[in-house]
Amino acid sequence: MAINEQIRSLIIEKTGSNVIRQKAIQGGLKTLRDDGWEKVKKGITTIEEVLRVTEEDESSVLDAIGM
Repeated sequence: MAINEQIRSLIIEKTGSNVIRQKAIQGGLKTLRDDGWEKVKKGITTIEEVLRVTEEDESSVLDAIGM
């Protein structure tokens, strides 16, 4: 996904990464985990691999929201 003006403005304003991430997803960004699930459905990878590779991403989000 290319950086659009909205995302660029958020970056310049030093908005938190979680807000930027949510705006990017709303704008059409496909997350690594979502892409992984598509690959699981196609038989390209396994559920375990998707969870292993995206675990850090999920834990950083949970840390950010205090869980």
